[in-house]
Amino acid sequence: MTRNPPSETSAQDAGSRRDRLVARRSRRTQIVVAAIVVVIAGVVAVAAYALNAQDPRAQAVGPKVPEPASLGADGTLFSPRVAKAPAMRSLDHAHPLRLWIGGDSLAGSFGPALGDRVGATGVVQTLIDYRVSSGLWSNDVRNWQQRATDQMASDRPEAVVFMIGTNDTPVVNQVDGNGDGVPDWQTHYRLEVARMMDLLVGSSHRTVFWLGPPTLGTRSMDRGAAAIGRVMRDEAAKRAPDVVYIDAYKLFSTEDGTYSRRILDERGQEIVARISDGVHFTEDGAQYLARAVFALIDARWRLSKQADLTQPIGWSLAPGSGAAVPGFSTRPRSRYRPQTGSTATTSPSASPTTAAPPSSAVPTTVAATTLPATVPVATTTPKATVPISTPTTTKIP
Repeated sequence: MTRNPPSETSAQDAGSRRDRLVARRSRRTQIVVAAIVVVIAGVVAVAAYALNAQDPRAQAVGPKVPEPASLGADGTLFSPRVAKAPAMRSLDHAHPLRLWIGGDSLAGSFGPALGDRVGATGVVQTLIDYRVSSGLWSNDVRNWQQRATDQMASDRPEAVVFMIGTNDTPVVNQVDGNGDGVPDWQTHYRLEVARMMDLLVGSSHRTVFWLGPPTLGTRSMDRGAAAIGRVMRDEAAKRAPDVVYIDAYKLFSTEDGTYSRRILDERGQEIVARISDGVHFTEDGAQYLARAVFALIDARWRLSKQADLTQPIGWSLAPGSGAAVPGFSTRPRSRYRPQTGSTATTSPSASPTTAAPPSSAVPTTVAATTLPATVPVATTTPKATVPISTPTTTKIP
């Protein structure tokens, strides 16, 4: 039998087959490894998602769905640092928070609304002291620095709400006599604001909620209100957390930052907030602002958590207060009977109308950093008609 010697071509074919076999095996290994990696990655991703869904810290890291804007959430009313400050003491009906509300005619409209709201908790005793047409620029209507000195000494409030500035808007101009780049009015007015804030804070470091002027109906007055508000905000920041600035200008602005009689409140409902003079609040507007300020006081003093709803406390008027305010048909009157032994002097116009709070006057708990729709509502239904206004003069009533 004749054997044929292996040819060179056959040896090459055998080598090629081996190489192809090795290559196929290598590709299979790579595919299997890749599949395993994908499966492991998927398992890890699912596990991580499950953990994140249960871990608030993990949720905070990722993107969030924007929450609906609410009053105070953007710093309009207060910062978390101010809201979370511990209350200086506990409250009860026998030892209520002593609150003083002062200012011009705007304080004379929203002050009673706030006084009724905090009084419904049964743990706040309020004195309201306002003077129509007053301001800080001059003392011709009321010397507020002297008035504050007297009231802080006699009533000894632990918390203060003060609203001023609307009657001062005509003084805002661009005159710069010494060429320092700062209008002359601003230098003087800043000093008046600083002195007033210091008097209200006092040596006991009482909490002062200071409200600047809201938007106003004429262009010149509105510019003045915005400028005055900036000065007040600056001075309040220097005294934080004792002084908390409440930006009433922003609260009463439309979405584009301008004045309108009609605005959306914190619940998204349209209200007629101002009467036709472009300055004063309607009853709805006063209640809107009162709810905002109540949220601040509640966050600071935990009113809702300590409330004694069976024993509401009526507010009182300080001597020299009680004049009728444009936008309201009658002089202010407290809804509840002032607490026995109050240091406040009760005006005849502050006679109580009821002795017990209606169920709708019960304030609900307000979150520390927002003012949600659960803010307590007014105990009476606001009138649908806009109150008759009075003509605007150089001195705003």
